Amino acid sequence: MKFKNIFFGFLKTLLLAVIFYSGLLYATGGHMFLDLRNYPYTNNDFRPYFFARDESTGDLIKIPDTQNSFTFKTYDLDLPADMKLYRREVRPILRRWKNEDAPPDTDADLSIDLSGQMETNIALDSKSSREVHVAIYDDNIEAVSYVYDAKQTPEIDTIIANPEGLLEGQTTIVKGGGSALLENIVRSYQEDGIERIQLYAIESEYYAKRGWKMEPEEGACGGPS
Repeated sequence: MKFKNIFFGFLKTLLLAVIFYSGLLYATGGHMFLDLRNYPYTNNDFRPYFFARDESTGDLIKIPDTQNSFTFKTYDLDLPADMKLYRREVRPILRRWKNEDAPPDTDADLSIDLSGQMETNIALDSKSSREVHVAIYDDNIEAVSYVYDAKQTPEIDTIIANPEGLLEGQTTIVKGGGSALLENIVRSYQEDGIERIQLYAIESEYYAKRGWKMEPEEGACGGPS
């Protein structure tokens, strides 16, 4: 049984969801890759954080988590035991998320939609070398990612954050689960000797600033921009 329960001190956070999906690309999004041979990960530059409300002003206050409390787990869907655990531990979370309510055209709404699509894709896919990665905070799953071709050039098909933490005005909900999960995935593949990973990025500008490259269009000359 293959589990990667890893506790890391470097946790990049982003207030917006870190959400990818191959069939739902914005005009600014696209197919990206990261060369892991030269990937410099950092330590503790952006901690996860909570929001609490100041009783005297009513303002939301950002409270950094200083305990580095995210943990991570990987389910190897080629293994029957891991598939059974995915169905017991992760699938109910995706089903709960897809039944949440959120205003249309928000990050939470997109996360809700992708939760249902991820569950369906995992159930229907016949690919081999598939993995589900999760980020766990305070015993709760806060982000889930589905990866295939995990033993060759891993391709991140979808990564979604808990929609509850993306609702406007929500307090005391941890942020950064999606970003922390992506960092964990990158580092674990790098440690396994993988040289390159791929993703379909909606927030492509954010990741371009952090080393991800856009794939050149088919037939184009020169390297990635």
